[in-house]
Parts: sequence; C-alpha cells; structure tokens
Amino acid sequence: MTRKPNKITIAGAGSARTPALIGTLMQRKERFPLSKIIFFDKDLQRFDKIKDYVLLLLKNLSPETEVIITNDMHVAYADTEYVFCQMRVGKNQMRSLDEKVPLKHGLIGQETCGPGGFAYGMRSIRDMTEMVEVVRSYSKDTWILNYTNPAAIVAVAMDYKFPGDKRIINMCDQPYSMMVSFAKILGVNSQDLRAKYFGLNHFGWFTDLYDVNGKNYFEQLYRSIMENGFLPYNAEQRTKSWLDTYQRVAKLMQITDHYIPNTYLEYYFLQEEIVAESDINYTRADEAEQTREKEVWDICAAAVGKEDLEGIEVLTSPVFGAMMMEVAESIAYDLQNEFILMAKNDGLIPNFNPEAVVEVSGKLGKNGVVPDQYPPISTFYKGLMENQYAYERLTTEAYFEKSYSKALQALTLNRTVNTLKKAEAVLNDLRECNKEYWEVE
Repeated sequence: MTRKPNKITIAGAGSARTPALIGTLMQRKERFPLSKIIFFDKDLQRFDKIKDYVLLLLKNLSPETEVIITNDMHVAYADTEYVFCQMRVGKNQMRSLDEKVPLKHGLIGQETCGPGGFAYGMRSIRDMTEMVEVVRSYSKDTWILNYTNPAAIVAVAMDYKFPGDKRIINMCDQPYSMMVSFAKILGVNSQDLRAKYFGLNHFGWFTDLYDVNGKNYFEQLYRSIMENGFLPYNAEQRTKSWLDTYQRVAKLMQITDHYIPNTYLEYYFLQEEIVAESDINYTRADEAEQTREKEVWDICAAAVGKEDLEGIEVLTSPVFGAMMMEVAESIAYDLQNEFILMAKNDGLIPNFNPEAVVEVSGKLGKNGVVPDQYPPISTFYKGLMENQYAYERLTTEAYFEKSYSKALQALTLNRTVNTLKKAEAVLNDLRECNKEYWEVE
C-alpha cells in the first residue's frame, strides 16, 4: 500500500549529520515518502558544505520531492508537518568552550553533562523557544521531533514554556544506539528487541530486554558485558573516547541493582578518572571535527559538479537518522511502535516528582507518546534522579528568570561539580564566554 507523502523541515540543516539523515530517508523512502523537504539553518554558509551532496541525492533518488533552502524561520515553518530539530546553538566553537572551560577548573568537560551541558542548555533554550513559538504561530498540529541537546534541559524547558504540548517529542538516540549494540552482542536483529528503561535523559538504566516473541535476553547480555566488556556498534562511536566510554559500563554496573546503565552515567560516577584522562587541548569536540566531520565534508565535496551518483558514497545513519525516521513514521502511520522517549512523569514513576520529564519506554502513534507505567523506584535511584531533576529545573528557571542565584544553585547541585567554590568559578567563566547567548544577574 502506498503511504501518504510527508512535508518535513530540518532545523539545523548545516549539521554534519544531515547528509546521512538524507541518505537514510532515501534508503527508507517507501516507509516515509517525502513530498517536500525544507532545509533551514540560520547560517546558510554552514549548509553550503553539504548543499551539493544532499541536492544530488534528492535529485537522483527522490525527484518528486520539492526542495526549499532557507534561513527564514517563517518560510521554514509555515507549511510543514514535521520539524526534525538538530540545532547546535553556537556551533562547534562553543562546544569546544563547553568542554574546555570546565576542564580548566578540574571539572568534567562534556557537551551535555556538567557545566558544559549547563552552558549549552542555556543556549539551546533560547533558540528552541523561538522555534516553537514560530511553528505554533502557524499550526498547533505540526510535530516537533527534537534531537537538540542537551535534551534533558531542553525537554524540561519546553514543558515549562509550552505546558501540555504533546506534539513536541524530545528524543535521544543513545538508548537506541545501545540497543543496536546489544543486538550485535546477542546475534539478533535489533528491530526485534524491546526494552524496559527508566530514568532521565542521559541518566537512566535498562532493567529488562526481550524480543517480540517474549524471549528474555537480559541475563545473557548482563553476563556478557560483565565478562567481556562492551563495544559500540554505531560507527560514529568508534573513536577512542567513545570506546573508553563503553568500556566503563561494566564498572558502572557494580553499583546498580542488576541494571545496565546508560553510558553517560560515567560522567556522574567516575569524574576523577575521566578528568585525569582528559586533554584540555584535545577534547571530543576536536576529535569529532577531525574525524567524523572531516570524513563527511570530504564525501560531500566529491558531489560538486556531479549530475548522477556514480562514484558517490550514499551516507546513511543506522542510529541517528534511523531513529528520527522511525519516530516520524510511527506517528504518521499510527504504527504504535516502541521507543525509549521523554515524557512528563505525572505518576509514571509513582514515587518520583510528577513535574519531571522522564525517559522511559513506551509506544508512539498518531496521538503521541503512550509511556509505560513503572513501579516505585528504590532510594538510590530516587535520590539520584531528584537531585538531577532539581538541577535541570533550576537551569530552566535560571534562563527564563535571568537568575544568577538559580544558575549557581543548579551548578552546585550537579554531581559533576558539588562545591560552591567550583560552581561559582565555572559559572563566572561560562557566563563571560556565553554573553552573546544568555545572561544571568
């Protein structure tokens, strides 16, 4: 049966992830056909690096799709059904500072966790709020599928600013990526696996894993990771820093109640080890720019002046692009497929703050996310999550109220900081280098 084609906007289209996202959409065009695609970026010079490549793919693989390229938000959002949102506010230059400024203070230097995640979150709130306001000025029905990081802070901020908007779907591909790696370890098809998972974004735990027929794989997987370690399947996560991250999962499992933790928890429990191994002159921002991004730019450059795809590598993304397409597909055709996504807690975890945005497994269809219900969580997880949510909420309030005191409270609470002296020092430095994007007084 032929499926109704869709109109999408890619926000942050100049990203190095866009070519593989387009390749994935082309690879799966029968599942999610496109009548129109709008490439939106505030900085079209950024898009120029990939423009010839993505246009060549669309011309040869989906000639029926209307293509618009714009830096005008009103053109981008006036007539679209889905916004694929992957903005990096401040680009790689600010990511580098997010990582290096905290390291100067002996703190975790990471783009989504700790002080760097705080600074990035404050920048992202601004542009995400602006985007949602413009989208909603045209339609209350447009779906906003958000990958913009740090997704935890963005999700809390969007719920704070746009309460009750069920068509903003905040998502993260790391649980998806881990499940693809689980499948590789187990020798099964990742599309057949289902998981139980709870927590906050970049702050959660797998509690069960089974296939569509009910066969349970959790014990086998748990033993394998404890005995043999853990390697990522995702090609984007094969750099040294990511390999180190996956190898730390077994160490993190020592303090869980027979759960498998999200890889990002390393930043909250192994701070000293990670800071000691970090190089302030060469962080993950530098690594990404010199490896994955350089490869993408080189492949895209080969498309300049070409009329067909002969000799051109069609990039695809088995994680980032695949999840985005599958989420949109499940909504568009009411498939009720299972994902790990973010949702307002509101009793899902009964003994946890109802206002928090949790990351849990659930189904997704034409009416949005239907999250799974969970039993009460034990003291260890409740304590961790209440503390982390307080940090996320205070960060959100600090942005909207321009409050220095709430920003300081947020960073003091963050497990990667924990002391007032360090929180104050790193906040003052981050405030100075982010004054173009946010202010607190």
